[in-house]
Amino acid sequence: MKDLSIIQEYVICSVNEKGKISGFSVEKRVCFVAAGILELQLENCISIEGKKVTIIHQLPAALPYLRPLYDSINQKKTAKLNKILEEFCFGFTDKQWNELMNAVGDSLVNIGVAQENAGGVLGNKKNYIPDSKAVRCIVDNMRAELLEEGKITEETAALAVLLERSRCLKTYFSKYEQKEMKHKLQKILDSPEGKLVKEMVDYIKTILAAVSVSASASV
Repeated sequence: MKDLSIIQEYVICSVNEKGKISGFSVEKRVCFVAAGILELQLENCISIEGKKVTIIHQLPAALPYLRPLYDSINQKKTAKLNKILEEFCFGFTDKQWNELMNAVGDSLVNIGVAQENAGGVLGNKKNYIPDSKAVRCIVDNMRAELLEEGKITEETAALAVLLERSRCLKTYFSKYEQKEMKHKLQKILDSPEGKLVKEMVDYIKTILAAVSVSASASV
């Protein structure tokens, strides 16, 4: 199977049986956009200072599926993290969310690891059902790196954190395996090599906490 990026693997492992991430799954939505931001950072397209994101380099031609997210940030030059999340996860029309999800989903269809499926009440929305072999390949790779001896890549560590924060990890691993993975991940996060992933973990925690506060305030 062709190498997939963090956000591509996240989508494959986080969509439901209909091939979508529900609007009610706040954590899944936040982690989807966080995966895209982390990927842009790993590709040196953006810098993150505090709670602000700034474009520093052009988007590589190999990452067209991140264009909706990149362009949204680039329009402002410097964007606040909470504003990015508001636009993509909690927008009034879901326009930007659909643009990013469709861009990533179409990229998965194009390389043969997902199938497009009609969604929405009128069947006018696109969902993406991942190939079972692609799911197994990703899960097996995570198991090999996080439950066995050997090197853990930054990408695998980031994906595991995103799936754990979005409550998807339990779909693929037992409670014992999850406990072992969290223990090994913590070692990575506490090391100099895991600095970038730790920053993103802290960012995800901050965003989810902010979302919880906003939800409580609106009740």
